[in-house]
Amino acid sequence: MPADDKRGPKGRPRAPKGKKQMLVIMDQDVIKNVKMAALEDDVKMSHAVEEAVKEWLAKRRSRKVGK
Repeated sequence: MPADDKRGPKGRPRAPKGKKQMLVIMDQDVIKNVKMAALEDDVKMSHAVEEAVKEWLAKRRSRKVGK
């Protein structure tokens, strides 16, 4: 393994550059549904969740601007 290969716990690669890992606690049914939808759409679960959060933030911003 190259010396510059940064690895996290248990030898797993760390998050890609510009990304950070975070822990989110969610209802188990929501997690199951996100996993299934990500598989069906052939995307990573983290990508699906990130897109959903970005959409929520955009809606939130637009509501604040409208006030």
